[in-house]
Amino acid sequence: MIIFKYPKLVQKEILDNMNHIDILLLSFVSKNMKKLIKTSQKKRFESIRAIDYNYDKEYGEAKVYIPDERRPKTSNPEPVIDDLILSIEKRNNALNGYFQLNVSGKIIDFRLSGYHKIPEAYFLGCEKESVIQSIHNHFLDVFGNSMDYNWQSQFWDRPLKGFTPFLPKLKNVSYFVGMILEGHFADVKNFDSFISSSPVLKTIQLLVMAKTEPMNPESKFYDTESIHIHTPMFNGPDFLRHFRGKHIGLNCNRYEKSNLIDFVKRWKSGKSFQNLEFSYIEIRYDNQFLNQILNEIGAKFIDATKQPPTYAVRQRFDWNRKNDTTEPFMSHAYVVRESDNLVASAGIQNNAFFFGVWDKTEEEFLRIVE
Repeated sequence: MIIFKYPKLVQKEILDNMNHIDILLLSFVSKNMKKLIKTSQKKRFESIRAIDYNYDKEYGEAKVYIPDERRPKTSNPEPVIDDLILSIEKRNNALNGYFQLNVSGKIIDFRLSGYHKIPEAYFLGCEKESVIQSIHNHFLDVFGNSMDYNWQSQFWDRPLKGFTPFLPKLKNVSYFVGMILEGHFADVKNFDSFISSSPVLKTIQLLVMAKTEPMNPESKFYDTESIHIHTPMFNGPDFLRHFRGKHIGLNCNRYEKSNLIDFVKRWKSGKSFQNLEFSYIEIRYDNQFLNQILNEIGAKFIDATKQPPTYAVRQRFDWNRKNDTTEPFMSHAYVVRESDNLVASAGIQNNAFFFGVWDKTEEEFLRIVE
């Protein structure tokens, strides 16, 4: 089919009825075809919420998905094969059927694979990052930047000496990383070196499986927007104290009462945690002090006969549920920041301390109390 021989209205109708894979393949054909797709499918692309790169460390490959927002949400948030539009893999010379395409000025080998004829882009070992960058630049050119671009990597194996997680430097991308602090990264200098050389992360999940020293207070790690840290075996350093992002959750064996009081005191003073929206600290053992902590942080209390507002923010600890909210919590207790009179709800649930910052002054906050 020669699409350009049809009137523009018919061209648009043809493209409107193509799936994302066919649109992507057509966009590689020529500059004129790419231009036609960009102009005729602009509204369609604006309806795309996200393009997700899922990197598999074991195979060294990245799969690209466009999640279908019309699909009902399930308890299993894993990527769906029907959303897969492209796979980026290391070249296997035993395979046949390669063809070459010019992608953002770089010649890349492709194949079509499987029942759905998913395009597969291939790289030689030394070209992995440049191939991914070229493909991503093509996405930005064709799909635009109205949607979120997310890079998702999990590195849960014990890191060996010299191990460096693969995070390509891509424009307009949010990075979601899961890692384990053990082995090579038990030395926080090695971990901090990796963080320093990486793009600023959107979310990081840390499983701390070894005793570690405190990190440098100026580390870029503390600029991560959302951090979740689980320390099931050891009492880690106070990761909360120097946090400069928006959301932080700690799941730990023990936590010093003095550190928790200091956290709230520093927030109330307005000297720290200016970007903070939500935090929780779940304490497994020695958590009896939580029963009195609200009084010790100088909390104010809403009249017990009234119902306080429910606090909830966008979930950022689990990237597979990026559009869900945190577990909402409701508390009669709140504290006020001295510098601008903003309010934060503070509460205790299931051996955890919850802290949620409202974008309201105390006067505005009390108006929404039922």
